[in-house]
Amino acid sequence: VVVEKEVTPAPKEKRTISFAWWTGGEAANKVFEEAIDRFELAYPEYTVNRITVPGTDEFTTKILTMYGAGNAPDAHGVPWGRVWGWAHKGVLLDLTPLIERDAGEVQWEDQWPAVTGCCYYPPGEKIIALPRETFGQLLLAYNKNLLQEAGVDTPEGLYEAGDWTWDAWREKAKALTKFGPDGRREVLGASQGASYWDLQLAMPSEGVPMFDSEIPSEITHFNLDAPEIIEWLTRLYEMTNIDRSLAKPEETKEFDWAASGKQALIGAATWGIPNYRQQWVDFEWDFVARPRGRCCYTNIQGSDYHAVNASDYADKEGGWQLIKFLNSPREDLWWALNMFGPPFRKSNVEAWVTKVNEILPKNGWKYILRMADSAVPWTPIPFVEELYNIHQNEIGQAILGERPVKEVVQSIVSKVDKVIAEYKQK
Repeated sequence: VVVEKEVTPAPKEKRTISFAWWTGGEAANKVFEEAIDRFELAYPEYTVNRITVPGTDEFTTKILTMYGAGNAPDAHGVPWGRVWGWAHKGVLLDLTPLIERDAGEVQWEDQWPAVTGCCYYPPGEKIIALPRETFGQLLLAYNKNLLQEAGVDTPEGLYEAGDWTWDAWREKAKALTKFGPDGRREVLGASQGASYWDLQLAMPSEGVPMFDSEIPSEITHFNLDAPEIIEWLTRLYEMTNIDRSLAKPEETKEFDWAASGKQALIGAATWGIPNYRQQWVDFEWDFVARPRGRCCYTNIQGSDYHAVNASDYADKEGGWQLIKFLNSPREDLWWALNMFGPPFRKSNVEAWVTKVNEILPKNGWKYILRMADSAVPWTPIPFVEELYNIHQNEIGQAILGERPVKEVVQSIVSKVDKVIAEYKQK
């Protein structure tokens, strides 16, 4: 009798892949570390070399420098609107064949079209990224204690009536701002920036498209000079310098008004909630949608992205397996429950809505899907880095009153339009 020996499959060779992300705060970073731990358990053949960077600007500089040096990670995050600029540089792998190969796992059609539509470059052609984390939303959080002490109603009634406008927000911010006998501010009314990110919310709310065309190849003009947007920026200037209900940079550099319980209306986002849970423990808080403009309540397509290095030296299969794992239905729901933004998979929404109310009971959750429904996608432009830098370098001068709003706007628009023209010639 011949007894066949049981053959034990040879263990898979251990491979190290590199993965980079920005930390986004201690609590948010812990969530990310745990996700990578789960990947290593699920795929024991891989060890992940983890590369973390404090913020998105620092992250962008580091990763693009690594690409230039020929040692970029196998996979990495890509911040918000910058994905198309990176794809335009040719550094991101075309994921379309891998998504088609692993269609049963990826379940592309289960993901919100507002999210997946932003993963293509050129638009509608190659898929160059997968959604990262959750379908995050911009919020307006508020310190309920301060509103109660000042006898100011919370914004929900105005929001339900469709009257939670930028002007109503300004009025509340002014009413909530308090000054001491010496004229120094004791309670800050609100916070609101004018960055390119903020414009993604403000411009649609005023019914103004970001550019003069929705087709990237046909864009010629940056619509920052629309009268509605000049009025919106002027409002921020007046709140900063006349009402003093918005703070200047030097007033927030070394003092966190919100965490100290001395800020009433707080510009916030779902992806910041893990940090807010730890920081805002000394007062009651809740949230509502950001204000509406002439047009409507809007929000942004708030996902960041994960991508794979297209370089010859990269472990493309390893990078793909990692970002596919992070994009999986189970991880999507886990991320949504820990980062508090809606899941980017439609099949997870019902479970998420039920559970998130148990984890963190807030009145604002009843509005969150309205925010998701009103979200508009980013315009897929490859020159977003140049636009962002031009805008950031000058817009603060308008808000602080160092130069007239119209003068700053015209300067920014002329420079951005020149960049647009140069890209069209490439």
